[in-house]
Amino acid sequence: MNGFCNRKSGAPAFTLIELLMVIAIIAILAALLLPALSKAKNQGAKATDLNNFLQITTALHLYTDDNNGAVTWPNWDYGGAMPDGTARAGWLYKPDLAATGTNVFKVDSGLLWPALHNPKIYVCPMDNPGEARYSAHAGAVVQRAQQLSSYIMNGAVVGFRSGFHSNAVPVKITQMRPIDCAFWETDEREPFDFNDGSSWPTEGVSARHFQGAVQATFDGSANYVTLADWHAAVADPNKNQLWCYPNTVDGGDPKYGHTP
Repeated sequence: MNGFCNRKSGAPAFTLIELLMVIAIIAILAALLLPALSKAKNQGAKATDLNNFLQITTALHLYTDDNNGAVTWPNWDYGGAMPDGTARAGWLYKPDLAATGTNVFKVDSGLLWPALHNPKIYVCPMDNPGEARYSAHAGAVVQRAQQLSSYIMNGAVVGFRSGFHSNAVPVKITQMRPIDCAFWETDEREPFDFNDGSSWPTEGVSARHFQGAVQATFDGSANYVTLADWHAAVADPNKNQLWCYPNTVDGGDPKYGHTP
């Protein structure tokens, strides 16, 4: 019985060199496959962003249909009160003035929530809104104030924020050109850019999708924009798809132009 259970003398076995060669081959295959898997995962997240933006812009169009063509307030508010001391509902939230920290922001209080009714629609699968990062603005590692969304609305709909224009009425959607940028994926590397629900184009765009990001336009479509093309549009002194406030020649702030 003992002879039956034991390995027969002279049976083939891996030598140390052969074992090392197998390990090396597996490592090489893994090195070849991991980038492809990572790229596939990124493409999947990018497709989700495109779908999210299609739903968000559809919700925006439904809102304008019920509100005499006017778009939503973009939450250009730093999560605080308006000059008259009241909280104003925007596309993403209505600030809770009695709360503190991230509790100020509640996605189910936003103007587009009744049409979307799903918090996942507001977030890129590759983004981690609760992650603490170093902020050049704060000079420290901090979390985002607003952690509801990976996306930001273009402050152009209220003429950005010149001091006298901070409580402006949002434009009508028919005043915006179809190609004008309504929303974009914000740069997750700077937590300060998530202080509310809207931004200047100069506040940055994400580079998470192969040095580019997804944006949505007022015609209800969504597309991919490279980091290079984004920065070129930001630097352009003329009206373009980012600087698109309809009531100024350069599409910028009535008082400060393209300067935050």
